[in-house]
Amino acid sequence: MRESFEDFLNADARAASCLAIYVDELLRVGFKGSSETEINDELQKSIIPVFRYLNDKDVFEAFYKQHLAKRLLGGKSVSDEAERAMVSQLKAECGYQFTSKLEGMFNDMRISRDTRAAYKSHKKAQPTTSSRDIKKTKPVDIEVDVLTAGYWPSQNVPPCSLPSVIQDAIDTFSTFYLQKHTGRKLSWQTYTGSAEIRATFGTAPNYRRHDLCVSTYQMCILSLFNDQPKLTLGQIRSETSIPDVELRRHLISLCTPRHRILRKGSKGKEISSDDDDFTFNAEFKSKLKRVRIPLVSLKDASVAQKGSGEGGTKNGDGAGGVAGLGGGDTGGALPGPVEEDRRHLVEAGIVRIMKARKMLHHNDLIAEVTRQLSVRFVPTPQFVKKRIESLIEREYLERAPDDRRVYKYIA
Repeated sequence: MRESFEDFLNADARAASCLAIYVDELLRVGFKGSSETEINDELQKSIIPVFRYLNDKDVFEAFYKQHLAKRLLGGKSVSDEAERAMVSQLKAECGYQFTSKLEGMFNDMRISRDTRAAYKSHKKAQPTTSSRDIKKTKPVDIEVDVLTAGYWPSQNVPPCSLPSVIQDAIDTFSTFYLQKHTGRKLSWQTYTGSAEIRATFGTAPNYRRHDLCVSTYQMCILSLFNDQPKLTLGQIRSETSIPDVELRRHLISLCTPRHRILRKGSKGKEISSDDDDFTFNAEFKSKLKRVRIPLVSLKDASVAQKGSGEGGTKNGDGAGGVAGLGGGDTGGALPGPVEEDRRHLVEAGIVRIMKARKMLHHNDLIAEVTRQLSVRFVPTPQFVKKRIESLIEREYLERAPDDRRVYKYIA
């Protein structure tokens, strides 16, 4: 029965990603109102038994880390206790190495809270600016999460051009932080994050003010309309340096019927060319004082772009995702970052074993590598053989002269 269930579960390569999505749903809303004992019982009954049968535990880890990052940075978790309970269960099942980066993410959030509190105290201690200067340039408040690069999922997306008032706030924080932590480097991930901006709609004297909750990219786009009433797609791209696919996605989100902050000059859902123009919609109305502008999915934005006859390369999720992982449905393909990690893990395992044993037969080496890595994933013999060949080419190993199926470690 156990072997049959294991075979059935691992027959679909999407099992690991689907389990990660289910856990994400539980940790967002499913455990709401549950006690710590009830959470642990539910994890033990419905999550860990299924996780135990997964062969691709590293795929689950990659998707789980992606969802965890969104929950922590967006404040979407049911509770810290529920999050830590899940990580504790994974640690008990797979060991410290499996959860070290996840625990590092929690530690980063704790340190970031302390850093934000220290920065607020630092700003209060600064000399007050005269009322005349305040009227010229109103300062903005920024809340920064300082994250360790090795712990968090990230994408290689260049930073966009921020409004000058935001850039000034960033420079002030950078000066404060780097004075306290010499030798460190801050790399600003502008494709993540969110902003709350106050927008004025209507005409005098019947102005309507709404606080718009938007992404960082949407903030950059909307701030351009403070100076110009109409802008084309090409002009917005030039001013903001936002990647093309993400720019189209965020513009479409600002032009939806329910949240039409901008008006698009051309008809239809798609953005047809760089000459498509956008104007600020002063007639926008909402019953809510605080309006959240949701992003359309990448799938919807891609459909709109295909409708215009223009191609493009996806640059990832503007809300902050993991490069190469995409959504929950990977179509059974192994995510790129996971495949790269597997290559490194297999090669490191081979070198570690051969360094200790000096000489080993091919079958024995494959069996030992599989045994050591089975806590994360089960590599195929063909995959291990390719990594052995790669190590031979790089002169970490060599074949025995009298038997080509025996490998020797090169010191």
